[in-house]
Amino acid sequence: MQTPYTSNLVIITGGPGVGKTTLIDHLHQRGYDTSPEVARAVIEEQQERGGNALPWEDNAAYAGLMARRSIRAWQTGMECHPRTVFCDRGLPDTLAHRRLSNLPEDKGLLNAITTYRYRRTAFVLPPWAEIYKTDTARTQSFSEAVRTYVVLCRTYHECGYDLIEIRKGPVEQRAAQILSRLKL
Repeated sequence: MQTPYTSNLVIITGGPGVGKTTLIDHLHQRGYDTSPEVARAVIEEQQERGGNALPWEDNAAYAGLMARRSIRAWQTGMECHPRTVFCDRGLPDTLAHRRLSNLPEDKGLLNAITTYRYRRTAFVLPPWAEIYKTDTARTQSFSEAVRTYVVLCRTYHECGYDLIEIRKGPVEQRAAQILSRLKL
């Protein structure tokens, strides 16, 4: 069963270190429902527990956890219907990660992407060298972040989403671009 494109779940995506979480946090502070990024949570939990489901250890296990957590986040977000929920990434991000990592195609993930639909219009933040930083969970170089952005855009388009790029700028301006586009 495919859900309609009129979903209340709005994706904000982009490569690492482009300000997605800052923007999601800002929208939450303004009273909107939000769904945090699952990929970073998986990495942090695995590091705390001494687990190996990490992109640099067992990448396939990491991608599997990302997919399962993204489905759970989708289900939780849909419980807020009809209120808008801003999602820090979505299921197509997991597909993009698998592609970037040269992992084999996962039919279960492809089925999930067809089944668990978000609002057709998704927002993407472009690479931004001036704010890019690495940390214990974000280990990619800036050039890898740019490559991630390119693969994410291609993947979202292939999955049937219309991407709108959000211009670089203060978080308030970025939020205003999204809210204006959604007429919120």
